[in-house]
Amino acid sequence: MDKPDYLLLNRFLQKAVELLEKGESSPPDFNRFPAAVYTGKGLIPVEKAGFDGKLLTGIERQKELVYRNTRKFMEGQPANHVLLWGERGTGKSSIVKSLIPLFYSDGLRLIQIIELELEGIFEIYSIVEKNSSFRFILFIDDLSFNENDSRFRMFKTLLDGTVYTLPENLLFYVTSNQKNLVSVKHSDRDGDFTRGRDVIDEKLSLVNRFGLKVGFSPFSKDTFLKIVERYAEAYGIKMDREELHRLAISFAREEGSFSGRTALHFIKSL
Repeated sequence: MDKPDYLLLNRFLQKAVELLEKGESSPPDFNRFPAAVYTGKGLIPVEKAGFDGKLLTGIERQKELVYRNTRKFMEGQPANHVLLWGERGTGKSSIVKSLIPLFYSDGLRLIQIIELELEGIFEIYSIVEKNSSFRFILFIDDLSFNENDSRFRMFKTLLDGTVYTLPENLLFYVTSNQKNLVSVKHSDRDGDFTRGRDVIDEKLSLVNRFGLKVGFSPFSKDTFLKIVERYAEAYGIKMDREELHRLAISFAREEGSFSGRTALHFIKSL
């Protein structure tokens, strides 16, 4: 079991008291807005948000895992915080965004956190609790931590470890290019066995707080071309199939990637 970080817990309590004393600015009207963005200076409502999940190709298994967890969450069943990790441009963020149109009518709202900071998280918790008729996903995109990053322990404690209980209508969905959110180096295993084990356990203690971890691998050329065809159809591109494939492969080689993002960039370049 992790040792309690009493200094961090004390900071949580101090910030919670400060928020109660100063009051809050007007939060977004979630009857009108499907999403909001937290930038460090409050919540900014977003009127048009989402992604068409039908465009997501080659990640059917990952999509179903995330959709199933979200469906359980919306039904009030036990559900997990989600970590989507792996190759860049493979649809991690798009899967999260696709939840908005899929579950909006059921009361799902998404809040994307741009600046991960203590004060903002508590402000969001307060708003979420007061909007109990909705269910919220707090979305953090492309998260990773450097060695000795103070935000690492803060976020770990936020997820599970404070005297403050998370609102029951809230889950964290996080994307990252790193499986463990922080690098586990070979040197972490050097020296005394017990110390090495403790170092690794500490670095894995955050990722272990995500009950659902979904991995994304690089796309094959065939999958990339299927994605190109799907985007071409969606964007109304009329072109001979072989010529479309030839141009797409040439574009991907210039980009150095057969990712879904490269496929979208290619279609937009036509």
